[in-house]
Amino acid sequence: MTIAAAVKRIIEPALWFAGLLLLWEVLVWAFEIRTFILPAPSQFLVRIYDDFDRLLLQGAITTKLIIYGFVAGALPGVVLGYLIARFPLCERLIYPLVVFVQGLPKITLAPLLLVWFGFSDFPKILLTSLITFFPVLVDSVAGFKSVDYRHYYLSRSTGASWWQTFRLFELPSAAPNIFSGLKITIVIAVTVVIVVEWLNSNNGLGYVVLRAMDANDTPLIFAALVVASTIGVLLNFGVIMMERFLLPWRRRESS
Repeated sequence: MTIAAAVKRIIEPALWFAGLLLLWEVLVWAFEIRTFILPAPSQFLVRIYDDFDRLLLQGAITTKLIIYGFVAGALPGVVLGYLIARFPLCERLIYPLVVFVQGLPKITLAPLLLVWFGFSDFPKILLTSLITFFPVLVDSVAGFKSVDYRHYYLSRSTGASWWQTFRLFELPSAAPNIFSGLKITIVIAVTVVIVVEWLNSNNGLGYVVLRAMDANDTPLIFAALVVASTIGVLLNFGVIMMERFLLPWRRRESS
């Protein structure tokens, strides 16, 4: 991909987004919508500038929880995905149990976790990992099941060990599916952490939203949501860059 093409891919969505904000601004002022119902973009963007230090601090707290919960959910998802894909017994015993646990309304566990663990970070990380675990698991199972069986014949014929087979054949074949799940999961993790902080926290962007709701400060709510969305975009971009670095053949395919 040339530099000009890369710049175009960045500028074009930015222009569309700017146009959407401009239309939003015009409609709010044209219909005289009250601020506590729907603030204009200029109002909550100014609020981001005014409360930048506060939003930066709370955003950093939220980002830490997102990363911890994401890693705590993604790693077991990949490991169990491999076991379920490679061993029929694990698929028969573990996968139904995982699906059952996934069907539980986990957000409703937040008050219970509050009783058990208080306002520490652990219940927020635990709940985030539980919710982000399943998408990575499903994509990992699909990835490991998509390994060409001729690779196993080749590894056996060369006397490769289990670790060599996993590192050289299975993991590279499953990696595109795994990263597909990771890119979805990192965005889910942002939403989950904000909701959990809103239900059970005394800091973070979710807590900022809660306090803003109590004060009927709608511009601050939108400011916090914009910061949270920005965090999601940056983390998703980080996962994409990790994929491009670890899977160079995917980079060549996309170009």
